[in-house]
Amino acid sequence: MRGILHYTTEEGHTRSLISLYVLHSLHCKPKTGYDLLKEIEEVTAGAWVPSKGTLYPLLHSLADEGLVTEEETGIRSKTIYSLTSAGEEVLSAIKACRHQSREQLLLLKTLHTRIFGEERASLREMMWEIREYIHTLPTEKHEEALEILRGCKKRLLELRDEERSG
Repeated sequence: MRGILHYTTEEGHTRSLISLYVLHSLHCKPKTGYDLLKEIEEVTAGAWVPSKGTLYPLLHSLADEGLVTEEETGIRSKTIYSLTSAGEEVLSAIKACRHQSREQLLLLKTLHTRIFGEERASLREMMWEIREYIHTLPTEKHEEALEILRGCKKRLLELRDEERSG
């Protein structure tokens, strides 16, 4: 199934955004399901947290596919999930198709603009263009770009504060 929040490898394997995030998170460090739920809550500032009924079946499915391992540990039999080498390969394959992410964000942007209006569309367009330029910058230019963006942020905050005080 291909959708806005699904990613497909060159071989045609599709993963949801949540499964991709779980693989990414376990790539960083083995975790319990509870740890994953808390991490997602933190990353989304509480805006979205998958239910246990979503996360745990997903973890079991990933384990059945051999992408993660489940290890019981401790007195309370916590299950620690770790990424396998097959899971690393899937994560790498999907990351190699990162152009899909930009395409999907553009689709979301279009839907958002249609739903919520055009009043700031030119500003949003500029932000999306800047985002695209950043993706194409060579690594050695990242620090310089960051300084430019910090200056823009500072000036935008000044404009906002002028409006509030004036």
